[in-house]
Amino acid sequence: MGNVFGLCAKSLRFQTRESRTMQNLLSAGQTRRRLLGTVGAVSLALALGLGGVAPSFAADRAHTIIVGMGGQINTLDPLRADYNQTNTIISAVYDTLVTYDETTLVGSLASEYAYADDAKSIAITLRPDVKFHDGTILTAKDVAYTLDRLKRLGTGVASLIDGYESTTVSDDAHLTINLSKPNTLFLPSLSKIYIVNSALVEANKGADDGQGWLQSHDAGSGPYVLGDQSQAVVIDLFKDYWAPEAGRPESIVFRRIDEGATRVAELRAGNVDVGFSIPDRDAAGMVNDPSLKVVPINTSYQAEIVFNTQAGPTADPKVRQALRLIYDYEGGLRGIRGNNGALANGPLPARLNCRPDLPVVHRDLDQAKKLLEEAGALDTTFKMNFQPVFELQKQEATLFQSNAREIGLNIELEPIAFPNYLASLKDPATIPSMMLLEDFAQFPDPGIMLVKGYKSDAVGTNRAGYSNPEVDKLLDQAIATADDAKRCDIYKQVQTILDADSVMVDMYGVYKPAVYRVGTLADLKASMLATPAEPADFRLANP
Repeated sequence: MGNVFGLCAKSLRFQTRESRTMQNLLSAGQTRRRLLGTVGAVSLALALGLGGVAPSFAADRAHTIIVGMGGQINTLDPLRADYNQTNTIISAVYDTLVTYDETTLVGSLASEYAYADDAKSIAITLRPDVKFHDGTILTAKDVAYTLDRLKRLGTGVASLIDGYESTTVSDDAHLTINLSKPNTLFLPSLSKIYIVNSALVEANKGADDGQGWLQSHDAGSGPYVLGDQSQAVVIDLFKDYWAPEAGRPESIVFRRIDEGATRVAELRAGNVDVGFSIPDRDAAGMVNDPSLKVVPINTSYQAEIVFNTQAGPTADPKVRQALRLIYDYEGGLRGIRGNNGALANGPLPARLNCRPDLPVVHRDLDQAKKLLEEAGALDTTFKMNFQPVFELQKQEATLFQSNAREIGLNIELEPIAFPNYLASLKDPATIPSMMLLEDFAQFPDPGIMLVKGYKSDAVGTNRAGYSNPEVDKLLDQAIATADDAKRCDIYKQVQTILDADSVMVDMYGVYKPAVYRVGTLADLKASMLATPAEPADFRLANP
């Protein structure tokens, strides 16, 4: 999922520093032209109609980190934090009320927060010292405006705050979020809701509630401000940030480089400092390069094949159980993923809490054939969809097809674009029988995947078309349970049922190799909120 670098090239309100000298501007422009690379810069400038104008930035090369990342970025509106490419950048430009320290929820803009006894409201106290990038103070009114805007627009991360009713503002530092029903997922969901400057967005509201303006403008309070966007997206350090930390880069440049081989070449050449989503085989070939550090980022991604549990041949639980026994899990993990991961043992990624002790996936062709014969499905031709843009998924689909042939089972492979797949989820009758993909948690709480993925009324996110009254009842109970331990036990019960129902082929948790140049960053910290890593966590090796 993602958007384009073809962002509006207008001058941004926050992109300059009055304190810059002319010499800094000249050296910055020369350095940035060199950093972006002639071919990439010219081609992107032509696409934007900018005539090759060099972008400006706040720092010199020694204090700038250049990131190579794939995928399009159409917007930097926090509304679209559900797009990973957008979220990676805006996670450094905006703040949230709460965040995660690994898998523990902690306050960010909120100094205090608590559910009411009935879990239908949340009382929040804000930090008093937070400034937006234009110098105005962040208040409870901005929080209310942000939530109300999401509710009005009803898209993007608005799906994470389902049940939001209103916000009661007591004063600048105190507010109460009111919910239509008990929802213990609401508070952790706020870790993906970025608070906007209400006065600024309202002044540029236009006819689309600020979406056009926020596509390429900054209304945040985060550690970085949006800078130049003429050839790449640039963010510059915000000097008045409420939680300063030593060692942050002065500027971070995000270059769109879709081809993995090109990212590798640019890393080796020193034109890129950090490369995300490096192909596993390329990463393996870079391990012995003394100038590069390969980091297997362990986030919440899990490779899987989701069944349609309501329609077609996979509606039969015995068929689904058989198909789970066909795949060569160890061979796929070793040969396709380069052992960058771990075999799955349940429907949820291993990085999440509240997981029951379920068996690790295994292969048993004899048992698979027996089950298919009992179901009368051995002569059935199955169809499996996959996303051809991802080479690893194409290889996994081919391996599964080859494995099935070993017992005489025919599986036809059919490519599908992700938007078309999402559209198919509106009706169980149109959901693919088998869909190979990678899934992940929007934040480190098992409830977000269980409720969105397996409640019968979660149309559009329930990828299996799964419907089980017992699971619905348990998940409703979990959402209304404020006691963490009791809620965790309920989540474990749900996962045990899902595993017994064989709702998917749980393949393996996958690590996402990232690479950075030695001497640029001190380290690379994994994140489950902005995978694979949050730019705000970057620290220079030599600040």
